[in-house]
Amino acid sequence: MEGATSRARSRAARPAAVTAAVLAGAALLAACGSSGTTAVASTAPVERATISVGVSGAGTMAASSSRNLGFAAGGLLTSVDVQVGDTVTAGQVLARIDRFQLEQLVVQQKANLSSQKAALAKLENSPALQGTRNTLAQARTIRNATSSQVAATKRADRVALSRANGALNSAQAALAACTTDCASLQAAVVSAQTAVSTAEQTLKVATAAGKVSVASAEQGVVTAQNAANSAASDRPYTIAQQKAAVTTAQSLVDVAKHNLSLATLKAPFDGTVTAINGAVGEYLTASTGTSAEAPGTDAAVPGTTVVAGTSTTTRAGGTQFMVISATGPMTAVVPFQELDAAGIVAGQTTTLTFDALPDVTTTGEVTAISPAGTALGGSMSYLVTVSLDTSDKRLKEGMTVHATVATEEKKDVLSVPNDAVRTENGQSVVTLVDAAGAQRTVDITAGLVGPDRTEVVSGLAEGDQVLLPTSTTH
Repeated sequence: MEGATSRARSRAARPAAVTAAVLAGAALLAACGSSGTTAVASTAPVERATISVGVSGAGTMAASSSRNLGFAAGGLLTSVDVQVGDTVTAGQVLARIDRFQLEQLVVQQKANLSSQKAALAKLENSPALQGTRNTLAQARTIRNATSSQVAATKRADRVALSRANGALNSAQAALAACTTDCASLQAAVVSAQTAVSTAEQTLKVATAAGKVSVASAEQGVVTAQNAANSAASDRPYTIAQQKAAVTTAQSLVDVAKHNLSLATLKAPFDGTVTAINGAVGEYLTASTGTSAEAPGTDAAVPGTTVVAGTSTTTRAGGTQFMVISATGPMTAVVPFQELDAAGIVAGQTTTLTFDALPDVTTTGEVTAISPAGTALGGSMSYLVTVSLDTSDKRLKEGMTVHATVATEEKKDVLSVPNDAVRTENGQSVVTLVDAAGAQRTVDITAGLVGPDRTEVVSGLAEGDQVLLPTSTTH
């Protein structure tokens, strides 16, 4: 894309030397007349016209929308269903890469999802919490039974002690009443005393053993209670954790399915295949390239440079596997030097011509201008996007286009040909020719000066005839 632009400067003041040139022309005419040359005078009417001035630049044609296509993961290219130049519709299959590994990954992730769901079901239906509650209830029953047994044993031992004390009292009373041959009564007292001691010891031992049994049963209750509390507390969090694992597994399945779908390349919109860089059986790398878009549109800036070794070549589509350009009106992308770009705004009318189609001249409208400049040819240029008013099918991407943007325009204003206007003493004048052929110089106020006509602000009326420079015929 050439970056050079030229400014149409139609407002430049006409030099005072124009008058001298006219006089010299008149002298030359007289000389020519003496040698058989005929002077031809002509006039032009003052009429209304559209006058515009603008800036010009050379750029490149581009599709209204272009997309670089490829495979996200790369792989072995197994089929290409289109050719360069084919017209495709949105959603149409363009190419495929090998799906085996991607399909196996889907199988693996589905199996993992099933495993995580089974673990969740196991947690949700687990009897562990109810088991801990049953264990707690049983521990409480054992504690209560142990307490009852200890209490009964203590009561029995107290009764036995009471009886032993009663027997001792009876033996002692009998001994006290004895007057002769009391040896047997003394033995009975000793035996009763021994029984009391035994009963007392039995009560102490039973009391101590009862305390241990009750404490052990109580500890069983505490342990069972802690287990039940822990199970009740952990259950919702454990289930929530497993649900999260199921969600993660599901997302991995979705990702695997998505990656599998990307193994089939489809057209994103209706368009034409403009480049294919790959053949069946070749391994494609993951697509990472992006398109540089023209300002204000989806049109890609034409021209991609690919560097191979030490040489630089241009290849359609650059490094992308496939490029599709949208059908429909074309777009012109034109760089303008910064001085010219300063006067360009969206909506301005543009005239376009083409090197490859010299018979085609069309108009368009500035769509957008880039806010940032690009260094082209040693100067700063700004890309301007122009939408075309024609859909001529002969226009193709990459064609050179010459664009003239009307930076100032006045419609339906009085005007005369530029050649009719001259400057005398710093004043714009014309030669007015009346119906009888009489001539007189008239001062005018000139306005906008276009490529071929000059606006007349005052000094002339529509329909007036002004003299044009004299031409000669032999």
